[in-house]
Amino acid sequence: MRKIKVCILQNGLARGGTDSFVVNLCKGLDKNRFDVTVVNPSLKPESLVREPEVLAAGAKIVHTSPLESLGSKIKHFKMLYRLLRNGKYDVFQTNIDLFNGPNLFVAWLAGVPVRCCHSHNTMQQKSVVQGMTFPVRIYQTIMKWMCWTFSNRRNGCSEDAMNFLFSGRDWHQDKYPIVVNNGIDIEHYRKQIDVERKKIEFGLTTKYNIITVGRIIPQKNPLFIAESFAQLCKIRNDVDLVWVGIGDKEKECREILKREKVLDRVHFLGSRNDVNEILHCCDLFYMPSVFEGLGIVIIEAQAAGLPCIVSDTVPKETNCGAVHYIPLKADKAVWAKAMSDVLDGKMIFEVNEVSLQRFSLHHMAEQMMQIFDNG
Repeated sequence: MRKIKVCILQNGLARGGTDSFVVNLCKGLDKNRFDVTVVNPSLKPESLVREPEVLAAGAKIVHTSPLESLGSKIKHFKMLYRLLRNGKYDVFQTNIDLFNGPNLFVAWLAGVPVRCCHSHNTMQQKSVVQGMTFPVRIYQTIMKWMCWTFSNRRNGCSEDAMNFLFSGRDWHQDKYPIVVNNGIDIEHYRKQIDVERKKIEFGLTTKYNIITVGRIIPQKNPLFIAESFAQLCKIRNDVDLVWVGIGDKEKECREILKREKVLDRVHFLGSRNDVNEILHCCDLFYMPSVFEGLGIVIIEAQAAGLPCIVSDTVPKETNCGAVHYIPLKADKAVWAKAMSDVLDGKMIFEVNEVSLQRFSLHHMAEQMMQIFDNG
């Protein structure tokens, strides 16, 4: 039987949530039914680190051209068109949110019959940094129109993410899954480790450790993380912050922490491939994001047994029983008290195993195979 040829587009294969979705999808798809190629336009070193996992999963990788300058983007579109046209792909699936639109147009021109537009976010990073200026509004309107017009499969990691990319349109249907639960290898986050040895490795000596994981960029609200942790340090001295991630706001965060005289209580670990182990060294997961498509790391934290305190902008689908939501606009003191109460056992959570299993790698792969198979 002829395999279904699938082309997946992802701008970078690093350690972000969408990158993990693509990597895990490649691992989960039935290779007896699907022939998978991943297109990665980004050539930055940090955007290549997870390519070995994709290759080990039996998928192929094609590099096009970085999605940066206009000329480079045009080169990417030409290379993508030739790949799809000559390769006679059955499915094209893209994961770069608003910029899915032009790529779906290319897939439509190339005659790919199944064109999947996947939404992974509820806002655009540029709208956070610049505000909803007129150019941003025009860009979003055009891109959303293209996403809808040139796709015939519409999916997202949450209903909020669907509402963002397909706003103003009725995206509900019954033929195939719509909200696809980003899958993780749940047992990977439950592996027993030598916690004390790991703590020594990172110099973690306090009674409690709070952890945040994510790029240090405006979406993740990093300046607020620094300020609210400093607020927490004013009411207790037995807690450190473990910060996993890299980004252009790290310098500002360090300046805030230094000014508040708590920089020595924060452990910046950079980009890591052992987050599953680091989570077991911590007592609370913290993420006051400005927006999230889903926030898969919250699922990972719950799989590792951690209670989570997150902003109310995070989709409620992430709650597997151990998530406490706080209004994004709440004062730093509110966040600090909530963190302190969790550490003191005044707020107790229990992970719901049934809810957690909805985010298994197997369940996600089954959902996506239904989408790809429904031609």
